[in-house]
Amino acid sequence: MKSSLHCLPCFLQQTIKAAHLSTPDPALQKEILDEVARLLPALDLKKSPPENSIPVYETIARMSGCADPFGDLKKKSNSFARGLVGDVRRSIATSPDPLHTALLFSIAGNIIDYGSQQDFDAESALKNCLDTPLAINDYQELRHDLGKSNLLLYLGDNAGEIVFDALVIENLKQMFPALEIIFVVKGRPIINDALMADAQESNLTELCRVITNGTGCPGTPIADCSLEFKELFARADLIISKGQGNYETLSESRAPIYFLLTIKCPIVGSHLQGQSHIPTHKGELILMKGAKNSKQTGRHLTL
Repeated sequence: MKSSLHCLPCFLQQTIKAAHLSTPDPALQKEILDEVARLLPALDLKKSPPENSIPVYETIARMSGCADPFGDLKKKSNSFARGLVGDVRRSIATSPDPLHTALLFSIAGNIIDYGSQQDFDAESALKNCLDTPLAINDYQELRHDLGKSNLLLYLGDNAGEIVFDALVIENLKQMFPALEIIFVVKGRPIINDALMADAQESNLTELCRVITNGTGCPGTPIADCSLEFKELFARADLIISKGQGNYETLSESRAPIYFLLTIKCPIVGSHLQGQSHIPTHKGELILMKGAKNSKQTGRHLTL
């Protein structure tokens, strides 16, 4: 998915938020904003929004001296999500389809995003998700493909959200005990994307193997990822991709991907509608088989 002109003012809004988190100095905050504004004309709109965000956040980190401005917010997000785990687990356990219910909570948890939006109500989204129909619902196909798979690569997104991903993995392990699951986090701090420390805090490292994709990008740009990740991506029978950033970077992939996300940007909503031919809007929950998803034949085409 390519960047849009509408991404440029969004990058400035993100810069204001990140600059305030990075430094209490108003003068330095203004300098950071000015520098990012000078950077915007050089961005390549043929690249995805997450790829274009990398120099933006590198500039903020370099000028402020703060490598992880969202660190405290990530801890709060993890704590918030862990506080709901007991109730969510009970809802899953009493559901007629526990995996479907776990996936709904996980997709609703994707609203915890300090990059694409500044204000959100995660508690309300999670409370209402079981009464909110999926705008795009390829769940039955996902369940069928899971039954044929040996290796699942699960691409995580944000801190807090991954607490609910862990509940999905608990259910996957119960339903498909022979399925190998590898969870993927980011290699370096970027916005509130989950890192290895967040996976450890969310019990994911106790459930399955966890690796990083080797990047500091709020998505999965294959060309820039680690060799380990590239090899697993090429070998996986099935890939679950969480969040907008992963969708934006992988929407053209022919890999066997299912995209799970909450729409937080009208540009992403329009792109999803173009691929699915189903009207989609901001705030809606998505579980969509990749439009270019090749048939499972043991191996698949890569980017």
